[in-house]
Amino acid sequence: MDLIKQLLTSEQLLGLIVTAIGLVLTVIINRAAAAFTLATGIQIEKGHRDALHQAIKSAVESALYHGPDVALGTLKAHVVQHLRESVPGALKALTPGDGVLDRLVERYAHEALTKIGEPK
Repeated sequence: MDLIKQLLTSEQLLGLIVTAIGLVLTVIINRAAAAFTLATGIQIEKGHRDALHQAIKSAVESALYHGPDVALGTLKAHVVQHLRESVPGALKALTPGDGVLDRLVERYAHEALTKIGEPK
């Protein structure tokens, strides 16, 4: 009992215990912060992706409102301009590579044309 009392009153041992507790807490906090960043980063990216897809859909529908015979190049230009105005944060965060927006526009244009009964 006296040995435990002496150990607990030793300044060197208390300093070592405080340092060890600080190290353990630092590791726990760093892991929690990394997990939080990973979780929110994924959620933020999903939000940008959903916003981008929704903006493409609405821009395609808007462009096709002018007529289903609008040229694909004109349609793509209309959609890209709409994206720059409506979801610039999503474009900046996701930075879609070459051809990605074109393929998405073509996909949603095909879906929209199919809905209104136009051939491929």
